[in-house]
Amino acid sequence: MTTAVDLNEQINQLRHLAHHFKALHNRVRALDIAAVAPGTEALRQLTPLVLTSQELVGKALLPLSALDGSPYAAVSGSRQALNALGAVVSGASQASCDLAHALAANPLDSIGFGGPHQDEEGIRNARHARAVPEMAGHLADAAHQLNVCESACHDLATYITRDLERASTNTRQAPKISPTQYEALTSLAKCGATMQTRGRGSTIVLTPDHTLITIATFQSLDKRGLVHLDTSVPLYQGRGITVTAEGHRALAQHRARTGATTGPTAATATMPPAAVKREVRR
Repeated sequence: MTTAVDLNEQINQLRHLAHHFKALHNRVRALDIAAVAPGTEALRQLTPLVLTSQELVGKALLPLSALDGSPYAAVSGSRQALNALGAVVSGASQASCDLAHALAANPLDSIGFGGPHQDEEGIRNARHARAVPEMAGHLADAAHQLNVCESACHDLATYITRDLERASTNTRQAPKISPTQYEALTSLAKCGATMQTRGRGSTIVLTPDHTLITIATFQSLDKRGLVHLDTSVPLYQGRGITVTAEGHRALAQHRARTGATTGPTAATATMPPAAVKREVRR
């Protein structure tokens, strides 16, 4: 897996590609084939559209080739994005094919086998009359494909950006925690806790299942942003404590590093209520 690919540059390329699709779409829509004389004049106007559409097929292939095997391919959701980008290449190819069909349906002035017909002008007019609606249909199909490709490129640029941001958040290293902090954080993650005063004004942190967490341990977690204390509630009523997203990330990363399992420690010990009261009075 190469690291030489600038993913932000590829996202910008997709946005530029969307603008190219929009520009060609507008040119195709602006071509009123009914107002253009079929034959040489129509060929003159269709030729640059066909050439530009073929260039866009090549430009659509570039980000697909760059993202395939890049670090983005290891990101969750990249499969759908790469499939969609492949569909953009297909759509661009179809638009180019539709334009080529319009060009092929264009009746160029020429003479058939056997030489000029006595009613050559009538034949010419009939060919033109048949060709105009057919060419218009191909141009409409091409415009539709180009519009879809434009929208897809904008959407892909947005989705890939979000995928990378989400992957960056998920892989960001949370603060490392000690085994004691891990046990306390695990207890808090189960059902939260309450900071309250007991006995002679002592402050304790207690979970609903009566797990006592030392103030020192709580403060170490709070300092690292791993827990949140609801200070909007008076302390005598009991302030709720919850684990933050960073705290959950620290738990997951600690488990991944150590394969830790939960169990009571000096920082978190499950006690009956009476024992908690005795602990506070000491």
